[in-house]
Amino acid sequence: MKNRWLPSLILRTRKFIKEKDKVRYIIFCILVLTLASSLRLYHYDSIPDDKWTADEIAFCWNGMSLIQNHVPTAWSWLSSYGDFPIVMWQGHSYKLVTPWFDHPPLFSLVVGGAAILGGANSFFDVSMSVIRIPSLIFGILSVFLLFHLCTRLFNIYIALISSLVYATNPSIVFLSRLAVSENLIICLTLSMLICFLEYRKTSRGFYLYISILLAGLASISKVTGLFLIITLCLLLVYLKKWRVSIIACLSGLLMFSLYFIYGYYYDIQLFFSVIFEQSGRFNSLSIVKNLLFQNYEYKLKFIDIDIWFAFSWFIFMLVLYKLKYTFQSLIIFLPIITYLFVLFLSGGQSHYFLWYNIMFYPFLSIILGYYLYFFIKNSDFFTAFILLIFFGAWFINIFLLDSDWKIVTIKNITYFKYIFFSWVCIVLGVYLWHSIRPSENTRILKFISSTFIIGMMLMSNIYIIYIYTTQLAIK
Repeated sequence: MKNRWLPSLILRTRKFIKEKDKVRYIIFCILVLTLASSLRLYHYDSIPDDKWTADEIAFCWNGMSLIQNHVPTAWSWLSSYGDFPIVMWQGHSYKLVTPWFDHPPLFSLVVGGAAILGGANSFFDVSMSVIRIPSLIFGILSVFLLFHLCTRLFNIYIALISSLVYATNPSIVFLSRLAVSENLIICLTLSMLICFLEYRKTSRGFYLYISILLAGLASISKVTGLFLIITLCLLLVYLKKWRVSIIACLSGLLMFSLYFIYGYYYDIQLFFSVIFEQSGRFNSLSIVKNLLFQNYEYKLKFIDIDIWFAFSWFIFMLVLYKLKYTFQSLIIFLPIITYLFVLFLSGGQSHYFLWYNIMFYPFLSIILGYYLYFFIKNSDFFTAFILLIFFGAWFINIFLLDSDWKIVTIKNITYFKYIFFSWVCIVLGVYLWHSIRPSENTRILKFISSTFIIGMMLMSNIYIIYIYTTQLAIK
């Protein structure tokens, strides 16, 4: 009798665990998406303000002109276009050029279509509350895609931490509101990687064709989207799918060639002139510095260094070493490397624009989520000290020293500092005591302390987003 019931019991247990994982997946997913949506929707049309970058307008106008007049028109100051009329709108001057070839047309069609559906009949009817809606959708969708991808690669807890980092990082939240093509490309990238994982698992051609299509769409959203075709081909080479990798490469390049056909249709001579001038602008190696420190021309007002971004680069090699060059590490690190390569060739210019980093954030969030998961699981004094040094110093600077963001008055700032440093000493003391005299009680305290540190880091992100958005919206 026991022998009959034992296999049945094991099967029921496995089924219960799987069902429990499904429930946990749904709960965590709803939690993260609700948080991500609320942060991104809060005054999305005013923060960043409409004067932060005019590239949003360029994409929108190009899409509107393609849909309405079937000829690409937008603003550009590139000398290749020659003399065109300059118009004034909302205190800014724009040189309207026709045909406009600064970027491939796919994302422009999305944003321009949204503007027309929102009621815009001319260029000067455009409003941020409408043209940012596609990017909002892509930004929220990318949180879900990141959560799902991370679940496939590791486990649901690493996925939860990674997606919470991605959902609450102030830089990501504000950048995901912008009507720029990187917000579409990151959705295409994460979707392609998920489809590729399914292709690796099932060997079904359907998932391969979808992966190729997604990679090709990225290339006609922006030239830097070519990195996704390179990534897909290298992943196929890793699987030793030589013939398939050649097919994927040729198919991706065929889709990218649509950009050149587009240029040939309107004015091939002007098209190549614009392409060559664009490539000639990129004459600086400052990209290396800007990957860590946000000393950009277009930086967000409240932040000089995104500590989440910088710390993820700091632990980059450590996490790579821990993953031992497994397939998971390839999925995470290969897109970063290929995008860096393409960005270096086409975008490593002296004026490094902040939205170029959108492509890095999901993968750096996974790296940080992996690191923080093992910090909670097996935390130690040294790791806790490093986290508190990096993130503690950043939050103190924002909350105590920056006159725009400090949450305490001058009279009690010293008192608040004493409270903070006392808390740091108590937390570090828990780790130190456990390393000297380990026990079950200190292990539990250490787990609570680790979770509390990460919770405070995430709560600080939410506070920064809320207070920054509220203050600027009032102004």
